[in-house]
Amino acid sequence: MTALIGRVILIVSALLTVIVPARSEDVAAGFRLRLAVVAGVDEDVLERVEPFREELQYRLSVPVDLFLMDTLGAAADALMRGEVDMLRLSGSAYGAAQTACNCLDPLVVAKDGEGAEGFHAVLVGRASEARRVEDLAGRRLAVGDPASVAAFRVPLAALAREGVDPATFFSALVRVEGPREGLRALFDGRVEGALVWSTLMGEAEFGYSAGTLNEAYLSTRLDMNRLTVIWQSPRLPYAVHAVRADLPPALRARLKSVLTTLIDDAPGAYFAIEPDLGGGFAATDAAALAGTLLPFSPQAQALLSKLAGPATTDTSGQP
Repeated sequence: MTALIGRVILIVSALLTVIVPARSEDVAAGFRLRLAVVAGVDEDVLERVEPFREELQYRLSVPVDLFLMDTLGAAADALMRGEVDMLRLSGSAYGAAQTACNCLDPLVVAKDGEGAEGFHAVLVGRASEARRVEDLAGRRLAVGDPASVAAFRVPLAALAREGVDPATFFSALVRVEGPREGLRALFDGRVEGALVWSTLMGEAEFGYSAGTLNEAYLSTRLDMNRLTVIWQSPRLPYAVHAVRADLPPALRARLKSVLTTLIDDAPGAYFAIEPDLGGGFAATDAAALAGTLLPFSPQAQALLSKLAGPATTDTSGQP
C-alpha cells in the first residue's frame, strides 16, 4: 500500500471474528475482495458499514476486507491502481476515473426514494419564447459555478459535442449562484435560458419528482406551463458502485445480482452503505453512464477551462 492513498485502515474479516464461508468456485484460492469506503471525518463509519461488508462476504462466499480512505479522490486513485477492488463513487468521480483508466465495471446505481436512478442537466426557457435550442441563438444563458456538474460541466460539454459551441452560440454566459437563482434570472428577464437539474420523472405539472423545478414548485407553486424543457443531458447517477473490470466475470455477475436485490434481502446492509438513497440498487453498465464521461475528454476539458473565465457575473441580486 502506497503512501499516496492517505490514511488507510485495513480490517481483515478474520480479526472481526466473523466466520468466513467456503470459497466460491469462480475465484482463485486466497482471493479476498478489497472493499474501499470513504471515511472522511465519520468516526463511526466502521460500525456503520460493517453490515454491508458482512452481507457481501456471506452472499459471495469470499472474504471481504474493508479499506477506509480519507477522501474519495484517494479511494478512486487506489481503485484505478488496483489496490482495492470495489468502491462507491459519485457520478463525476466515476466519469473521471473511467476516462483515466478505462478499467472499471459499473455494477449498480443507487435510486432515490421515488425510484429515480439519477438526474439530468436540463436547459429551460420561458415557454412563450423558446422551444428549441436554436431559439436561444444569440441569447443569454444562466450557468452555475464552473465546478457544477448539472449547471456547467456536463451540459456545456454535451452541447458542444452536439455542435452547439457555448462560447459563440450564446451572446453571454451569465454566472449565477446556482440553479434556483438561474430560474429567478430567467423569470426576471436577465437571461433567456437557464441550466437546472431534474429527474424528469413523475408529474411535469409538479416539477417532476426531484430537482430544481420540483423545489421551485414546492416553494412557490410555480406554474410549470410558464417553462419549457428545451434540452436535457443523458441521465447522470446519484451514486455508482463499481469494481475493477479485471475481477473474474462470474464474481462480478454474482456481485451485481446480490446488490440489485439487497434492499429486499437485507435492508440493514443496504442502508449501511446507502443511508440517503432509499430506492435500492438498479443494474447498470458503462453505456448507461456514458454521460458522466462527457466533461473529461481533452476537447471538453479545454472548452470548460476556456468557458470558466469569461462568463458574465450577475450581481443584480435576488428579485
